[in-house]
Amino acid sequence: MKKKSFDGAQGETPVQSQAPLSGAEDVGWESAGEWDPFVDWTAVFPGNRGIGRNEKYGLFDAPVGIRMSVEVGNMSDPLIVSERPWEGFNQLIPIAYWREEGKHHLLYTLFDRSAKVDRSARGLGAVRTCTCYAVSEDAYTWERPDMGLVEFQGSKENNIIPETFFGTPFHNPTASRDERFLAMSQDGESYDPETDEALDSIEAGRRLAAMETEGSGYTGPRVVSRHWVVGFSSADGIHWQKRAGRIGDMPSDGGTAVQYDPATNTYFAYIRAGGMGRRAIGLMRTSNFWHWPEPPELVLAPDPQDDPEISFYGTNYFRYPGRPDLHGFFLHIYHQRTDHMDNQIAFSRDWIHWQRPERKAVVPVGPSGSGAQGIVRVGLTGLQQLPDGLWGTLYEGRDQLHNDHEMQQPGQIHWARWQPNRFCGVEAEHEGRFTIPTVTRTRDTLRLNYRCS
Repeated sequence: MKKKSFDGAQGETPVQSQAPLSGAEDVGWESAGEWDPFVDWTAVFPGNRGIGRNEKYGLFDAPVGIRMSVEVGNMSDPLIVSERPWEGFNQLIPIAYWREEGKHHLLYTLFDRSAKVDRSARGLGAVRTCTCYAVSEDAYTWERPDMGLVEFQGSKENNIIPETFFGTPFHNPTASRDERFLAMSQDGESYDPETDEALDSIEAGRRLAAMETEGSGYTGPRVVSRHWVVGFSSADGIHWQKRAGRIGDMPSDGGTAVQYDPATNTYFAYIRAGGMGRRAIGLMRTSNFWHWPEPPELVLAPDPQDDPEISFYGTNYFRYPGRPDLHGFFLHIYHQRTDHMDNQIAFSRDWIHWQRPERKAVVPVGPSGSGAQGIVRVGLTGLQQLPDGLWGTLYEGRDQLHNDHEMQQPGQIHWARWQPNRFCGVEAEHEGRFTIPTVTRTRDTLRLNYRCS
């Protein structure tokens, strides 16, 4: 079919990918029969003032009385609560989700903060961590099977798997059997800057606490931290092997979203990066998962429209269902003044330029007493189309604040859910109107997704 042509003189040319990974073709306004979600102003005609057919100067097709608005997800009841002896009374982080053989599979990592061995270490490695496996028939009722792999308090009757990591495991459909699943995580050590000797977490924590407490007057032994990226592989998502050495010489703390792009046979990772004096999000790419040669390029950072006290702690990347040309983030927003965390949503049409339709949490903290009133952070498990027809993403909820390591209620894992294609849209509080550009018809049905109050 013939595309509609644009001269671009008024900036009307449809958005094209500046550095495409997916190779998706720009199809202008020719509909392929999929939903065209309103995630930005691309599909809203900006209007025009000029001389009309009646030879009079006037306003034509201008948007009036509308705004872009996001929709807060519907939060499920807790799916998993930290209640088993090996889970303690602690934080649970969903890190991997996949479907296989008619079942739903989940990996989650826990921080057992009750197991701190020295408070002066301030949590720097002085907590017990492990990764656990759960399985479900319906994505809502989860079982912890006895894996028989790792001993805890004299018994292997638990769902702990042997390797622990905090990155984003993902399915690699083109790899060999041993590398069907891959994962990236951060490793690091604390060192004595004078001797280059590696320090254990307790000694490193003591030195750091003393350095921060005494400031410029501190004359004792110091500590520096160095971090790098490491990789893991697995045939089944349960038994993992850590690759010796580093796969990238850059830090990757917090939420790292790494995936495979089948259109270009390459890998990409959205990781935490420095930007504007705050935590931000960067993008890096490679054709070889075991070698990431370049540091991340900054793609999204807090800007002057944000509150000055926020940082972007990490992100959960997803492809928009049915739209390979549209990419999404659940963005972890760390409020450094109040020490709590919630999640906004962002979109991109070219992998690099990201925008948020509204500066509002779509996965907010819960009410007082809910167990999720301190930290709510979307996991690293993408966006899932659930058996009940809803779209969902997993998140961790806890009552503690980020730098308060004492939890009064057990950690939780929930679904945040939306009706399909209801992340955001054009909203009018009273009366509003707008015009969409001409769409070349390819089907016999026009579908609209709207709600009136």
